Amino acid sequence: MSSPQGTGLVESSDLIVGPAAPADLLEAEAVMREVLRTDLGGYREQWHRDLDDLEAAYLRRPGCVLLVARDVAGVVGTAAVKPCVLTSPPNPEWLAREYNRPEVCQLVRVWVARRARRRGVGRALAGRAVAWSAGPGGYRRVYLHTDAGVPGAEAFWRSMPTREIHDARPDPFHTVHFEIDVDAVLRAPGC
Repeated sequence: MSSPQGTGLVESSDLIVGPAAPADLLEAEAVMREVLRTDLGGYREQWHRDLDDLEAAYLRRPGCVLLVARDVAGVVGTAAVKPCVLTSPPNPEWLAREYNRPEVCQLVRVWVARRARRRGVGRALAGRAVAWSAGPGGYRRVYLHTDAGVPGAEAFWRSMPTREIHDARPDPFHTVHFEIDVDAVLRAPGC
């Protein structure tokens, strides 16, 4: 993958990853709701209300971005960055204290449509999100958590340059918390 100078895009022969525009939001929302329905047990307002107005949540909110991966068929994946604001509970108080800081963002909604999996879409989205975080976003650290009960989710994040910071299992959502090694991601080809 290469990053054309000044475009904010990551491209390969059949994949373009870049910041979402208002015209991308309907397709992005469709992919997100598909992943929620098929992999994550459905929409839960307390966690997923950003999907109800993606433009307000990511395009008009400072410190946030929504990225989309597009192939010839349309949007096939999403990733978003937002300021890290962990609540306690359900998260441990020490975790919220450590990561609820102005220099820390949270990587969320790294979701890929089933039809596009195993093609590097998730890796391209995560890499571009980290590059945005450390560049235009102005963040120094990137936090994320995953539902290890989703097939492939934990293995995917462990295959990236991450450090496990807390395994909350056996919580009801099989939550594993990670911090991404920003420097290692930025050194990787394509970032």
